[in-house]
Amino acid sequence: MKKHVLKIIIGVPLLLLVIALALSAQDNKSPVLGQEFNAYLKPLPSDYEGALRLAKTDDLNFFTSIINNYSIRELLIFKVFPDDNDVKTDFIVDLYPTDKKHLKGDSEFISFTIINDAVLFNNGNKTYGVFKLSLPLINIEKLVIKNKIKRKIDQPWESVLTSPFEKLLKLEISQDLQWNEVQKKPMIFSSLFTQQLGKYDIKYLPSHLAEKDNQLSRFYKAVDDFMSSEKITFVNIGRPNVFWKKFNVRDITLLEELEFVGDKSDAVKEIFSNYIKGEEFKTVFNSEKLAYYNALKPVFVEDCARQESYFLYNPETSVLEPFHTISNCPKEKIYAYLKPSKIEDDNYLQSYILALEYVSQIDLFETFIKDNLPFKNEVVLINDYDPSHVFDFDILRANQRVISKSLNPSSALKSELISITKTKMTLSVFNTSNYTIDILELNHNNNKTITSLSPRVQVRSNQKDTITIDLPRSFENLFVSKKKKIIGFVLPKHIYALFIKYRFTGLDITHSSSIIPYQKNDTVEDDLFRTEAYINNHRYIVIDKKQKEITFSKDSVVISSPLVIPKNYTFKLNPGVIINIVIGGKIISHSPLSFIGTAEKPIKIYSSDKKGQGLLVLSEQKKSILKHVVFDHLRNPTHGSWGVTGAVTFYESPVDLQFVAVKNNACEDALNIVRAKFTMDQVSISNTQSDGFDGDYVQGTISNCQFDNLGNDAIDVSGSDLIITNVVISNAGDKGLSAGENSKMSIDTIEISDSEIAIAGKDLSIINAKNLKILNTKLGFTAFQKKPEFGPSTITVTGILMTGIETKYLIESSSSMFVDNEKIETTQNVKDRMYGVEFGISSAETRNTPQQ
Repeated sequence: MKKHVLKIIIGVPLLLLVIALALSAQDNKSPVLGQEFNAYLKPLPSDYEGALRLAKTDDLNFFTSIINNYSIRELLIFKVFPDDNDVKTDFIVDLYPTDKKHLKGDSEFISFTIINDAVLFNNGNKTYGVFKLSLPLINIEKLVIKNKIKRKIDQPWESVLTSPFEKLLKLEISQDLQWNEVQKKPMIFSSLFTQQLGKYDIKYLPSHLAEKDNQLSRFYKAVDDFMSSEKITFVNIGRPNVFWKKFNVRDITLLEELEFVGDKSDAVKEIFSNYIKGEEFKTVFNSEKLAYYNALKPVFVEDCARQESYFLYNPETSVLEPFHTISNCPKEKIYAYLKPSKIEDDNYLQSYILALEYVSQIDLFETFIKDNLPFKNEVVLINDYDPSHVFDFDILRANQRVISKSLNPSSALKSELISITKTKMTLSVFNTSNYTIDILELNHNNNKTITSLSPRVQVRSNQKDTITIDLPRSFENLFVSKKKKIIGFVLPKHIYALFIKYRFTGLDITHSSSIIPYQKNDTVEDDLFRTEAYINNHRYIVIDKKQKEITFSKDSVVISSPLVIPKNYTFKLNPGVIINIVIGGKIISHSPLSFIGTAEKPIKIYSSDKKGQGLLVLSEQKKSILKHVVFDHLRNPTHGSWGVTGAVTFYESPVDLQFVAVKNNACEDALNIVRAKFTMDQVSISNTQSDGFDGDYVQGTISNCQFDNLGNDAIDVSGSDLIITNVVISNAGDKGLSAGENSKMSIDTIEISDSEIAIAGKDLSIINAKNLKILNTKLGFTAFQKKPEFGPSTITVTGILMTGIETKYLIESSSSMFVDNEKIETTQNVKDRMYGVEFGISSAETRNTPQQ
C-alpha cells in the first residue's frame, strides 16, 4: 500500500512536469500564420476542394492527394494552419513507374522536387497551405513524398501514395517519315495552339509525332513544299522587327524586307506599294485574324525567340493573313510581361486589345483541356518517351494572367501635377502601358465626376502629354473640414482625393490614376521637386560615385537651405550624426536612405529654432532602412504651392523603421507613408500637433511601438492593410486606431488609454482584434459609413478589458461589431454624432492650430 502511495506521490508530479514541458514546447513554437480563420485569403479552388475530399486529412501534419483531370495530373500537399517554417518546406517526390524503361541506370524511381513556398487558401474556416507538383502521364506504381530536412529541429515526414492513378493505354506511333520533313523536339503546347488557330480559320503548318533513332520528335513538312503543294501565294518576312519599324512609317524600302512566293506575287507587291503611298492597314492585312493570332501566341509560349514570319495571300479578300509555321521556343515557360505590339496602326490596335481581352477571359480548362482526348493522347505519348517533360497547366494560366494584368495594371497612367488655380489644373500624363489610353475625366474619390474632358485626350503607348482641365465653380465645395466647415482645396492633403479616369482605347472598363502632387521628371527653375542642383549648395556633402553613396564629412551639420539628394544613390548617415535643420532648410531625397545609428550613438535630425522643415523621400520603390534615429521639432516640407503633410514622409518609397522616434512635430502628420510597404518596430511617436502615423494605401506591420500625447489620431490609415501587435497608445486627441476607405487591420495585444475614441472602422474597413485593453476613453468602438462611395464596416474582437469608458460602442445599423462572438447592438446617425460635436477632434482644428 505504501509503495502504491509512493508511486502516486512521485508519479503525479512527474506527469504534471511532462505536461508542463509539452505545453511549454507548444508555446515556444515559431509563430504561426494564424491558428484562426483568415478572412483575407482566397477560397480553396474547386479542383483543390475535390482533391481535399479524397485525401486522408491530418490537421497536425502534411497530407497528400492527387488530381486526375483529362491531361492534367497533379500532386497536392496540404498543411492546415501552416506556420512560417511549414510554408517554406521543400519536398522530394520519388515516382516509381510501372514501365521500367523510364528509369536510368540502376535507379528504381524518377525524382522530382518541390521548392516553391506553399500558397495559402481558406476552406471551411481553416487556412490551408498547398504545395503542387505536375506529374507525367505514365503508369505509376507509387509515389513516395518526403520533406527535406534543413535544420536539426525539423521532424522527418513521409507519405506513400499508391492510388488513385488512372491506368493509361500504350499508344502506337507511326514510323513513316519523309526525307524533306523538319524534325523538332516536341512542345506539349503546340497542338493546343494549332487547335485554337483552326477554330478561327487561321492556317498553320501541319505536323505529326513520330519516332526516329529511339526518340520522339515533331515533324513538319518544309514550308516552301507545303505552300507549293497547296498552290498558296505567301510572303516571308526574314527580319520581323525591322519590317514592322519600316511598315509603321511607310518606308519606301519596305519591300526589301519581303520574299514573295507564288502565282499572285505581283498582286501582293502592289498591295504593299499602295500602302506605302497612303492606303490603310486593312488593305494589307486581315486585322482581326492577325490580332487574335498575336493575342493567343503568348499564352502558348509561341513568341519566345526571333524567327521568320509568314503571311499567306487570300485571293477572296485580297489581303494577307497570318500563317503559323514552326516555333523556335526551346521549352514551355512563363512570361514575365507582355511585349508591346510591333504594329502601331490605330485600327489594328483596337482589334488587338479586344482580342487580348477575349483571350484573358477564356476558361482555359473548359476551352482547351476538357474532353480533348487527342491532346491527352499526345501528352501520354510524349511522356512515354520523356517523363520529365510534364504538362504543366499552370504555365498556361500564368501566361493568361500576364495578359490580364497588362489590361488591368495597378497604374498605366502616371499623372503629375504641374499647377493648379481656382479655375484650371494642368497635369503631365505619361502612358506607361502597351496600349493607347483615352483620358475621360477628373474625379473625386473615385466616385464623383468633377469634370469630363471634351474632346477626350488620347495618349499613345509610352508617350507623354500635358493636359489642362477646366475646374467648375463647385470644385472648392468638395473639400470641407470636419467641424469648422472650412471650404477650400488644400494641395498637400486634398490632392490624394483626386483621380484621373481613363480607359484603354477600344475597351469599356475604366481605371483610375492618382495624381502625384509634384512633377518629378521635368526640370523647372527653383522647383525642389524637379531638380537636383541643390545638393551642391552644401559644402559638407560627400559624393562617392563608385560606391553610389552620399553622406556628410562631419558628424554635426546645420542645414539652412534645401538639400536635394539625386536618385541612383544611397543617402547614408553613420552612428552619432547630428543634423540641425533651421529655417529655410529641408531634405528631399530621390534615393533610399541608410540611416543606421546605434543605441549608444543614435542619429538625430532636429530643428533648434523649431522652424526647420523635415524629410521627404521619393525613392521610386527602393527601400530605406532607419535604425536608432530621432526626429525632433520638425515641420512638413513645403516649397511654393508644393508640399506634403508629414514631418517625415515616404512617398511610394518602402521603408523599415526600427528604434525610431518622431516627436514634437509642428504639422499635420508626424510620420506619413504613401503607397508603399513598410515595417515599424520599436518606434515611438509623441507630442504631435495632429496625427501620429498617417498611412495612405500602404501595407505593413506596426509592432512594439508607443504613441503618446497626440493632437489627433495615433494611427490613421486609408486603403491600407496593417498588422498591429504590442502597441501602447495614450492621450490621443481623437482616435487611437482609425481604419478608413476599405482598409484591413489585424490587431493583437493593444493598450489604448486616456483618449477620445479607442478604435474606429469606416467605409468598408475590416478590423479583427484580440487581447485589447482600453482605459479611460470617451468612446470605445465605432463603425460606420462616412463616404457614400464606400460602405459599412466590420469590427471583430476577442478578449477585451474596458475600464472607465463613457460609451463602449457606437455602431451604425448597417455596420457590425462582434465581441467574443456576441453581436453588439447598433444605432442610427453615427456619422452625424461622430462629426458633430459629441465625439473626437477634427484634423482641421489641429492642422489650423497656430504653430509655435
